[in-house]
Amino acid sequence: MTSRQPSVAEADPVRGVAAAEFRQAMGRFLTGVAVVTSCGPEGPHGTTVSSLASVSLEPPMLLICLGRLSSGAEVIRRAGTFTVNILGREQSELAGWFATTGRPRGAAGFAGVAHRTGGHGAPVLTGAVAHLECRVVQDVHAGDHIIFIGEVGRIGCAEAADPLAYHQGRFLTLG
Repeated sequence: MTSRQPSVAEADPVRGVAAAEFRQAMGRFLTGVAVVTSCGPEGPHGTTVSSLASVSLEPPMLLICLGRLSSGAEVIRRAGTFTVNILGREQSELAGWFATTGRPRGAAGFAGVAHRTGGHGAPVLTGAVAHLECRVVQDVHAGDHIIFIGEVGRIGCAEAADPLAYHQGRFLTLG
């Protein structure tokens, strides 16, 4: 009997997987793009995410993943609420802005960004394909991230809009 060497694409449970290798593989998964907003004592906060999924229809629930030590995670932990703004195809600049780590915090970070205040006090971005206002019902620590599970209390959808997508480190427009 001969032993077969695993291919590069196969997982080796002894060796593990390097972060760069994992990022490269996951970059091949096409995702939507959203800006998650919340509001804390220092004012509004927004961060771009592509880790977003539906969890339940009854009750309506979704999940988002943020870096455990990120300022966005801290604001959501304190507020207990967040809004998911699913971006449209013309909003790649906005996605880039909220992905920038050096941008101003609080209200200054939203200067020039068209938005209104939603029911939980979080910004709802103008032009989003949809927005979902959520109350945190659970948070789960997973590696270097935290998963927030939110029960959706309010939803708004654009009449007709094409989504913004993310693939291999680039924004793509669909539609």
